[in-house]
Amino acid sequence: MSTKVELHIFSPRWGHEDTYEVELDRDFMEITMQVRKTRAKWVDNLDPEWSGEPLEHIMNNDSIYPPAVTQDLFEHAWKAWRDGDLNDDEVKRELEAVADWINTVTQSKPRSEFWRKYF
Repeated sequence: MSTKVELHIFSPRWGHEDTYEVELDRDFMEITMQVRKTRAKWVDNLDPEWSGEPLEHIMNNDSIYPPAVTQDLFEHAWKAWRDGDLNDDEVKRELEAVADWINTVTQSKPRSEFWRKYF
């Protein structure tokens, strides 16, 4: 059992949407953006083990500054899908809602000359 979801997240660095691919499997969740990736491995009775590059770092590289809870949101949706609380279509909608939120945060960041020098 596995499913893939494509999310379109706007990159201020490049001025266009990047495609993030989220692969959900019973044993792992992997989030990739081109060659960059992060992966959560399921561990019974423990929190998932994350490896690779932190999701926040992948996004920061493209001037995307997601809310601190973002990786936890992906994990929460994966667990709900894994437990059967969300089907493939539902988890896709919920992850798209997270991407929409990230895009809203990105579009709302300060744009004055002062802040453009910072991020």
